[in-house]
Amino acid sequence: MVTKKPRVKRPTALSLITAGVYLFLYVPIGALIALSFNSSRFSSVWRGFTWHWYVLAWHDVELISSLRTSLIIAVISTVISTALGTAASLAIGRRNTRRKRWGPLSEAIFYLPIIMPEVVVGFASAAFFSRIRMTAGMSTIIAAHVAFSMSYVVFVVKSRVASLDTGLEEAAVDLGAAPLQAFFTVTLPMILPAVVSAALLAFTISLDDYVITSFVTGSGTATLPVKIYSMVKTGVTPEINAISGVLLVVTVLLAFVSFRIAASRLTKTNAVLGALAVVLIASFAAGGRAQNSQGGELDLLIWSNYLPQSVIDNFEKQTGARLNVELYDSNEALLAKLQAGGGYDLVVPSDYMVLVLREQGLIQEMNRDLIPSFSNLDPALVGLPYDPSNEYSIPYLWGTTGIGYRKDKVLEPVVGWESLWDVRYSDRIAMLDDMRENFSAALKMESKSLNSIDEDEIAGAAALLARQKSLVRAYDSGGFDQLLLSGDAWLVQGYNGQIAKAMLEDSSISYVIPKQGCTISVDNLCVTSRARNAALAHRFINYVLQPEVAAEIANKTVYSSPNRAARAYIRPELLNNDAIYPSREMLDRCEFIRDVGAAVSVYDRYWTRIKSQ
Repeated sequence: MVTKKPRVKRPTALSLITAGVYLFLYVPIGALIALSFNSSRFSSVWRGFTWHWYVLAWHDVELISSLRTSLIIAVISTVISTALGTAASLAIGRRNTRRKRWGPLSEAIFYLPIIMPEVVVGFASAAFFSRIRMTAGMSTIIAAHVAFSMSYVVFVVKSRVASLDTGLEEAAVDLGAAPLQAFFTVTLPMILPAVVSAALLAFTISLDDYVITSFVTGSGTATLPVKIYSMVKTGVTPEINAISGVLLVVTVLLAFVSFRIAASRLTKTNAVLGALAVVLIASFAAGGRAQNSQGGELDLLIWSNYLPQSVIDNFEKQTGARLNVELYDSNEALLAKLQAGGGYDLVVPSDYMVLVLREQGLIQEMNRDLIPSFSNLDPALVGLPYDPSNEYSIPYLWGTTGIGYRKDKVLEPVVGWESLWDVRYSDRIAMLDDMRENFSAALKMESKSLNSIDEDEIAGAAALLARQKSLVRAYDSGGFDQLLLSGDAWLVQGYNGQIAKAMLEDSSISYVIPKQGCTISVDNLCVTSRARNAALAHRFINYVLQPEVAAEIANKTVYSSPNRAARAYIRPELLNNDAIYPSREMLDRCEFIRDVGAAVSVYDRYWTRIKSQ
């Protein structure tokens, strides 16, 4: 008798494609979680295993505060959207049994928030709240979250309602039960798994939402996704990896439990997994406790990684005040927040944006009598063209946008912008994902002003950028330093501060201001016209201009300080680094980016065409 060998099942093309999709979705998540245990501040360089970043994230007052805000909003919006969505599902289900003609229309109304792009929903929500003069804050975020979460609740609960035997509830009523009693004793137990599943889904979606929230958030109400996104301007830090890892694990667990409950029933395993997610997120939310604000509160809107926690802690200790720090990722985002009525006291716009904010009446004139430390500033960095008398702005940090490169890969000296057009380095070049900075490089290479309003000159620069695009590995304003460190890019257009940090990590990295010149930028402290605590804002400005404090900021951020008196306290290796403190000869070749008026539409048209090629 011949024994047949068992047939070996070979994976089908469909199963391989499915596996590939899952890998595409989940490998980046796994990589992010793994890198959160990397002892190096740069994710591209593995230095060993550590829990340090989780501890650091747990103690980060602003980061954990944003997590708590996210949880509060998610819980409140989940309760409201679940209650309203369940009621709507029952109403739609009962109406459809009587008037099938209007069923599809009533369902479509509830599904619109799911179908419509989030940007449209966010913009419409912001416009509506502005129209009814509702100040952006916790209430506007909750309202917006209820609006889109309710659709998901309806989607989940309605499918269960459709399979209900309505005769059971009718029989309970016939036997003498009140309609409300019949609902709680008969109908609700039958749809409870779907209701719990919908609530978990609504909670997860609310907790993770960024796009819609970014339109309706206000002072003191930045959620965790909004804060994380604003922090990536200066690169993905290990603290972001750590808190993002926690958020991802919680989201995956809750989503998994939600779908398990929807597919079956409330089981012990589902309850344990749900409880694990709650304990994990709650244990993190318990961290980062701030002191009481007996000296008032100051709301500051600033770039990411621009203010050390030690400086915040010392200011709060000296004044007894609470400093609420929120982040933004572009000057345009800052402008939008102030235009939407965000109640911030102090903001840190770049040079050209100071003029825009002043013209729109969004910042107020400074009281220099309250800022005696102003005299510590370098005379060369005050009285600049965007605010010649410093009536509205005080220089905080400054920097340049030049070329970072790897000396072990690029053997000849990097002198000018033309190096970023060298075909020998195809796929090893990275540019900033910034329209004006890209055009600045191209215009400077042609010996033109980076603020040109001549359409022929702009068109010539656009042609250069279009020709360069095939050589560019990535347009990245946040992670170009990590591209250098990993060796994925050998030449990058980047901000001097971030490249200087990379130079401290790897001696084979260098930075140069091109011979044709580059952009120079000064970020400034400005008091908003709607500041609720202008006196405390002035006190903070005077505090950060003190030599020891300014030096601490410069030493920890590795950006250039405009404070001449602080140089006695700045680390010598930073002062002697041309990437951070270039010579006067180098700076003479640099220009500030200025508002080009109507010509910005010309830049935008060409940039859109280049990026879409």
